[in-house]
Amino acid sequence: MVKGSTREFSIFTGCLIPSKFPFIEMASRRVLKELGLKVHDIDGSSCCPNQMAIQSTDKDLWYTIAARNLALAEAKGFDIVSLCNGCYDTLKTVNSKLRSDSAFRDLINERLKEQGLEFRGTIDVKHVLQVLHDDVGINTIDKAVKIPLGRFTFSPFVGCHVKRPMDHMGFDDPEDPYYLRDLIKATGAKVKRYPEQDDCCGGGFSIGRKDDVVPAARRVLRSVKEEGSDGLVVNCPYCFAQFFAGERKVKEIYFEGLELPILYITQLLGLAMGIDPLEMGMQYHFAASVGNEQGLVERIRGEVPEGFYNEEVTRAQLEICKRCLACTDDCPAAMTVPEYKPEEVLDLILDGRYEEAIERADFWYCVNCHECTQHCPQGFGMVRLWVHLKNLAVERGIRPEVLVHRMEELEASGYSFTPDEELRDECGLDCMEAPDIESFRKLIEDATREIE
Repeated sequence: MVKGSTREFSIFTGCLIPSKFPFIEMASRRVLKELGLKVHDIDGSSCCPNQMAIQSTDKDLWYTIAARNLALAEAKGFDIVSLCNGCYDTLKTVNSKLRSDSAFRDLINERLKEQGLEFRGTIDVKHVLQVLHDDVGINTIDKAVKIPLGRFTFSPFVGCHVKRPMDHMGFDDPEDPYYLRDLIKATGAKVKRYPEQDDCCGGGFSIGRKDDVVPAARRVLRSVKEEGSDGLVVNCPYCFAQFFAGERKVKEIYFEGLELPILYITQLLGLAMGIDPLEMGMQYHFAASVGNEQGLVERIRGEVPEGFYNEEVTRAQLEICKRCLACTDDCPAAMTVPEYKPEEVLDLILDGRYEEAIERADFWYCVNCHECTQHCPQGFGMVRLWVHLKNLAVERGIRPEVLVHRMEELEASGYSFTPDEELRDECGLDCMEAPDIESFRKLIEDATREIE
């Protein structure tokens, strides 16, 4: 629902997020706010209630409690945004049922009357995927990204209750859901499909067949890992719980260390938007997970020492270079030297492993021909980065021997290649007037000291 220029929603977090994963709520509130949305709490709300437990126990009670939550949200006057597939399914189903069945609505309202509430059907129920994709918009998210994730590949896991049954879920394609895929792509990351992507997470087996909970999680996790994804992205706390905890169980039972990061969608968006990982709740992953989320965050942040980036070499430029690399098509080094791998050097820098990048030989293969600058869409050219890395390498004593000789000659004569006066004389040329060596050396010392 839109009021003026401010988009506002009532947020429904359900049970599992507040009880087990409040950092999902923290990340979601932070990202929604950053994207220009205002969310309101639904005071007095309860469990949605859970389909697997409450609906299976008493369907009539399930309808009544859901109607109560909807009536409370209606009092706020804003559409609901749900962070949970199960809550979305329950509230969406009951909202649709009560809107279309007046007799049943009257029955439920008789019960709600004692609570001082009435269901009127004046609001919609939306999943956070729907709000991000449709209300915020992919273009808006794309513009909010400060750390493009073009060098990463993630696999989506949408889950069951957000896409089926289609007759009242009503926003994504149940056979080929694309909302989560589009949101991942908005960060710049690539999306990797995998054989088990349309499976159930298996969390529901915890009621009727507990022994199959971990095998179900293992099947999906292994499928994602085998495809080479950098992580699994979910949009449901139950799916998150199944894979986050399941990965540890897989390691304990099957001795398989998958090290596959599990992220809720708003966490991934927040990281790409440059929000502090602590505000995304990543510290809780670091403490409890076996999925190496810490390694992933370090790669995403790609933190290098202060001063590494400057006006001539920025992170944003390197992110674009990584996705493009058009300059290598006509690069003499790329066509001549098989070991020249600029994309690997870019990966190291963007991952924050700049010391490893400095130790590479690749940038010494650059012949400074500026062919790359000529073809660069952003007018950058890899040569700028290579010169920057060469300077940093030399500061650490890493340089080809020929550079030592060139510097020695420069300091001795003022020239990198000392003039051959005998040959010049034979050619009838006057003797070169060398610079005053003492003052020239002082200039070199002062310049070097100023840079340091």
